[in-house]
Amino acid sequence: MEKLKHRLLTIIFLFTTIFFFANGQEVKALSCAEKGSLQEELDGYAGAVYGEIKKIKVDLKQEGITGTKEKVRYILVEVERSWKTEVDSQVIVATDYTWGFNFKEGSQYFIFISEMDGELSSSPCSTTIEMNNLNQATKQFGEGFEPKQQVNLESKMWFMMEQDFDLYIVLAIILVVSAVFIMRARKKRKRG
Repeated sequence: MEKLKHRLLTIIFLFTTIFFFANGQEVKALSCAEKGSLQEELDGYAGAVYGEIKKIKVDLKQEGITGTKEKVRYILVEVERSWKTEVDSQVIVATDYTWGFNFKEGSQYFIFISEMDGELSSSPCSTTIEMNNLNQATKQFGEGFEPKQQVNLESKMWFMMEQDFDLYIVLAIILVVSAVFIMRARKKRKRG
């Protein structure tokens, strides 16, 4: 009886240890360089946009099935004006989920943007300014560019999902394979 208790405690300890290390939290830190004027900051980015936030979605990004998972917040901006670069009437901008600016749907912002891998992004270190009208931005940065063409990008945000479906897919495959084996085993018993 004593051996059984010892084995049970050892198994519980092993599972607890594995669970503890397998679910370790990733720690992140943020350090931003000192900024100059807003005009100097604009010079350091690909451009800036001013517009209203139409939609905010969080998407779970993962490299393959076993890669690291990262949440990315995407904002759909109805652009009124842009600086340094011409953009369409709507753009989707990626922001950092942990450190990014806390955007609100329906509010208007001046956002510094960068382009990486064909995707527009807003750095957590860049200045983002909530503005009620375009005049504030044009006084600071000049007239800028009007949108080059009218587009509707809302449909591109439909498939952005915060949940991880990998586990559900693996469980579904296991269930289907198990069901096939059970059905074959029953057929063999009926024949034999």
